[in-house]
Amino acid sequence: MTQFCRLYFFYLCVLSLLTGCGQNLQTPKFFLLASKDTQTKPQPVSEQDVNIPEVPAEAAQLTQGPTYISLTPKQEQQIGLKVEVVEFKPFPITIQLTGRVHAADDLLTHISPPVPGRVTTVFVKLGQRVKRGQTLALIKSDTVGQLQSDLLQATLQNNADIKQAQVQLNFSEAAYKREQKLFNDRIDAKTDLETARTQYEKDKANLQALYSKLKSTIIIAEERSSLSGVSVGLAAQVVRTGQIYPYVIVSAPRDGIVISRTINNGDLADPSKELFTLADLSRVWLVGDTYEQDVNKVHVGQSVKLTFDSLPNQGFSGRINYVANLLDPQTRTLSIRADVPNPDLTLKPDMFARLKMLVQNRNLLSVPKSAIQRKGDYNFAYVKVEEHRYEERRVEVGVENGDSTQIIKGLKPGEIVVSQGTLALQGVALKLSNGG
Repeated sequence: MTQFCRLYFFYLCVLSLLTGCGQNLQTPKFFLLASKDTQTKPQPVSEQDVNIPEVPAEAAQLTQGPTYISLTPKQEQQIGLKVEVVEFKPFPITIQLTGRVHAADDLLTHISPPVPGRVTTVFVKLGQRVKRGQTLALIKSDTVGQLQSDLLQATLQNNADIKQAQVQLNFSEAAYKREQKLFNDRIDAKTDLETARTQYEKDKANLQALYSKLKSTIIIAEERSSLSGVSVGLAAQVVRTGQIYPYVIVSAPRDGIVISRTINNGDLADPSKELFTLADLSRVWLVGDTYEQDVNKVHVGQSVKLTFDSLPNQGFSGRINYVANLLDPQTRTLSIRADVPNPDLTLKPDMFARLKMLVQNRNLLSVPKSAIQRKGDYNFAYVKVEEHRYEERRVEVGVENGDSTQIIKGLKPGEIVVSQGTLALQGVALKLSNGG
């Protein structure tokens, strides 16, 4: 009796195991989606508004492995599904850095007085735009006053000498004419006539020399005055009027903007002290620092694109004109500089900028950015494996280029991915995974 019970219990265990295995074999391999309404004409809608078709709970895939979704043509049209081929596309490889706007050094003008003096009037303000030849300041200079005083004294003495020489010339001319008449009347000898002629010619030459000396004195004074910053013609005016004008006019040598002013009325000015700095901002420099790993990618003549946080809707272009030869030991960066046209004077010194430089073009395997979705800690795409059937496949992505995304792993050239309708497919997959 005991042995019979043992055999009976063994058969019952075997029967229960076989029954359980049979139930597990009923699990379906793929999901099958079907539309409830097959009579209504499908209307294309956006992904945001799409109604995800109902899927029976028994269609959900319960085993581990890839997720597959099958759709009818009507369902594909309903969710606006579109596909694109995985292919190689040119990707521009760029480096990005930040920098600041600087006034171009070769368009800066530093203005100092040619002679020492005291500032009597300043005519311009900081930030003011000025034109070439415009008066910036007026300086009273003892040096210029002394120069004009010496000129006036020299010309007065010269004029006195001229008057005396003119009197002497008139006397010798009269004596010469008298001797000539006596000689013609045979009263005086020829030697007396020659003596009178010689004196007359000598006095005439002396007067001419004094006039030349006066002219030379004025010319030399003009040259010395111009070196002192005095206007051309002022020396002649001093000689003509006998009045001293001991002022130096500081004027703009070129068009520009006053970006520095170090004087006020009453200040002492000196040639060693800069009074103004003018900047021509029609072209500016953009100075930035590139990281050590990108040093060999940057070279003179390379084009750059610039954007500014303060000018969100504008873009600017420039070209690198300088690359430093030494790294900054503290930041491990290399200084670069770019020329940037600025005809409208939109860019101002010290504005913050973002630079982008194209350093290389590479063909990379890519898909539309819209084809990539994210779930948890990984990215995936829906790959068309058969007509109306799609696989949810994990992918590893790289850099982006506009509307394209680089594929590092997970896809092959020539495969077809869903580029529009991915959100709807993801919703379907999520509903199935939840047994909905």
